[in-house]
Amino acid sequence: MLYKTIIRLLFIVCSLGIFFSSCQKDYSSEPKGLIDIETTDTAWTKLSIPGQLRGTSAIYGNIDDTLVVATTYKIYITTDKGASWQMVRDEGLGIPSFSMYQGELMALSNFQDHSTSPTLFSLDMGKNWSAKGKYGYEVYDKIWVNRKETKISENESYKISPQPNEIIDKEYGRPLAQPDKLARVTERGEQLLDFPFRRRLNYIYHDKKNRLYIGAEGTRFEWTVKGNERTYPTSTDTAIIYISKRPISGQ
Repeated sequence: MLYKTIIRLLFIVCSLGIFFSSCQKDYSSEPKGLIDIETTDTAWTKLSIPGQLRGTSAIYGNIDDTLVVATTYKIYITTDKGASWQMVRDEGLGIPSFSMYQGELMALSNFQDHSTSPTLFSLDMGKNWSAKGKYGYEVYDKIWVNRKETKISENESYKISPQPNEIIDKEYGRPLAQPDKLARVTERGEQLLDFPFRRRLNYIYHDKKNRLYIGAEGTRFEWTVKGNERTYPTSTDTAIIYISKRPISGQ
């Protein structure tokens, strides 16, 4: 009788240990089932593609029809406003920009502010890609895209504006990276927009309705502490696209 009682007590203790360890695991991981406050913004729509460490590197199309997005090496498309994503190309080479010419969508190379030299070509709005284009160097040598600025009209453009590292970490004495901002550029100069998200921004684009699309990384500008190591900023593996809900021109 005493032996059976001891066995039952050991079973209860082990069960409780497993329960509490599983609870601890849940609390230490990313919160699940919580509302992402960024998706409730009244001015911006947020789309996400998980598992993309370097974020969104290029954007083309529009949210109402077909949106084509590169996450450095891979190309995705969505035709249901971001509810689902289909990977259509895993190139293995970085894709910093897209450009359209006479019905041919091109994936460019060169991760400088201006991308050039098309390397992939699509005739069906990004669904299928080929390394062979239908034009020659006389066309492709003239293709270039400004990754960090998009021109709405002759007198108006919008650009990604990096912020200076003016905040100094007291413990290490080094400047801390700051999230990028958006700016409106006119003949009167630059004016910062009220962009509410603290992110590293990689790409800016506008569609025919003059809605802005911002390609971003999931990086959070906060400290992460693991054991004795402190890192800043905190990296997450999500590609993000912010889309203005209204035409940006004239606002």
